[in-house]
This record gives sequence, C-alpha cells and structure tokens, in this order.
Amino acid sequence: MVSTAEASLALFAAAIAYLATPLIARAMRAIGHVRPDVHKPGRPLVPYSGGVALYIAITPSLLLLVLLHPSLLPQTTTLALVATTAFLVGLVDDFKVLGGLTKTALTLLAVLPVVAAHAVWPAQVQLGRPLVPVLGRLRLTIIYWLLLPLAVAGPANVVNMLDVFNGVMPASTLLATLALMISTHVIYSDPQAGILLAPLVGALVGYLPYNKWPARILNGDSGSLLVGAYIGAAALLTHTEFIAMIALMPHILNGALVIGSVRGLKEHRAMEERPVRILPDYRLAASRSLRAPISLTRIILALDGPLSEREVAMRLVGLGAVSSLMALASALLVPRW
Repeated sequence: MVSTAEASLALFAAAIAYLATPLIARAMRAIGHVRPDVHKPGRPLVPYSGGVALYIAITPSLLLLVLLHPSLLPQTTTLALVATTAFLVGLVDDFKVLGGLTKTALTLLAVLPVVAAHAVWPAQVQLGRPLVPVLGRLRLTIIYWLLLPLAVAGPANVVNMLDVFNGVMPASTLLATLALMISTHVIYSDPQAGILLAPLVGALVGYLPYNKWPARILNGDSGSLLVGAYIGAAALLTHTEFIAMIALMPHILNGALVIGSVRGLKEHRAMEERPVRILPDYRLAASRSLRAPISLTRIILALDGPLSEREVAMRLVGLGAVSSLMALASALLVPRW
C-alpha cells in the first residue's frame, strides 16, 4: 500500500533523525538546556528540545520531496513554512516560557502559509472541500474559514498538552500519521497525497528510540508543536481533516478536558494543582484535589491506578492505536466518486 517513493523518503528522514538526535542531546546538555524527568527517582536531568532533531530531519526530506515531485511544490512549500513557524514558536517557549494564551495566539500564525498558498496556487491548494465518511466531499464556505485558524493551531496545541510522559508524543502521533497516510491511499488511490506525510513518519521513526521510556531526550514544545502543526497542515492539503480529527481523538479529548476544567488556556507549568500525584514509590495516582485539572491521564489513573509512568504511557499509546484504527475505518466509509 505504501509506494517505493514514500518508503524511500521516510527512510531518508528516519536516518537523519536517528543520527541527529544524540548529537542534539549532547549539544543541549553541553549548554545546560536540560529539564528534570519528574516521574523518575532522583528527577534526573534530561536534555530538552528534541524538536530540533525532528526539524533537522523533516526539512531536508521536504526538499528531497520537491526534487522528486516538482508538481508538489505548492504543498511542500506550505508544509515547510507551517513546520518552521510552529517549530520556532515552540523553540522560543522551550528557552523562554510563554503564557498559555500567548503560545496559542502565536501558533495561530502557522495557518497563514496555508492561506497564502491557497491564494497563490488555488488549483493545487484547495480549501473548504473536506472528505467526510458517507457524505463524501463537502463544499464549505463561511464556517470552514471561521474554523480554519484552529485547523493547524488546534492539533499543535492538543499534541503539546498530552506530551507529558516518555514516548507518548512521538509514538501516538506516528500512529496517527500512518493512519492518515494510508487513508489517503484508500480515499484517493494516489500516492502523491500520502507522500506529503512520509517526512514526518520517517522523522518520528528515527527519533522515537531516544524519547521512549526511559527518555534520553525530551521533546520540548519545539517538538510537540511542530508535529501537531504538520499533521494539521497535511490534513488540510489532502482534505482529510475529519480523518485526522479521529486519529488524534485522545489528544483532542485530553485538551478539551483540561481547558474545560481550568476554564481557559493556561500554561501547564503555571498550574497550582497537578492532575497526577507522584507516590513515594514513583507510581502515579490521580489527584484528589477538586481544584486539579481533569485530564485523560487523571481519568486513566482514577479507573486503573496507581500505575508506573511506563504503564500510563502504554495506555495512552494504546488509545492512540485505537483512534488510528478508527480513522482508517472512517476512511473506508468515504465515497470514492
């Protein structure tokens, strides 16, 4: 189902990420850019901003993509600009913590390359034509444009909000991206749609071994915002917004729970109460405080805790696998006419 070009591009990105990540980790440790891994005994200091390695892997892969498929220049340029915008916002936040509202407002800027590409290349970058199960291709106007700013900022921020345990962000988004890539084949029978996701798939594959438990590098907002924004932009370019929403459902649910429970957007590092308690044996338990935010992790621990960090991460990735399978099932229901 995956074409040779997609596989080659993904392998290229994976090789770069796999080789670059330990170099970035050493560089970040050398400049003292580390964060305590709070869910482990002794709170070991771990290099931060792994998103730099992801960006280093994705950028040349997009360049290779446009060299292999010049007809995809509009889409590739759009993805590169979206990824760069989200990455820079995240990198600034990694070194100088931004407020929740400020960070969200800045991530809204990541949709501008999509709008600009639609204006310059309207035939290649069409907006307002999402593919939906059973109904097929819709033609949306006013409501689509009103929601468009959230199409990139939304995935970026909800992926960021669930990036709290080793390996969860790259593993769950890898599953979602694979589901989206395969879905484009199912819907279009056209590998050129799916190949736009190959750089991200490869980058996550090469990066995951270093972030999985126990993590040797932490993603930082530069990583989670970059990955979420890329998925959102790719979904817009391939008209698979609905499929992407299903694939990212655990992230969306967690974001909705947190925002609803704290009544707005707040930087998680500034929250007085945490949704999770760390027990003396470093197992995790749900907070008993009524003022603590409600999150997907807190619900999991309330139902099945206390659990170790690794056990929580496995359950979150498992939910990501289920939602990715549901996304594939939804793609099968999209009429192909």
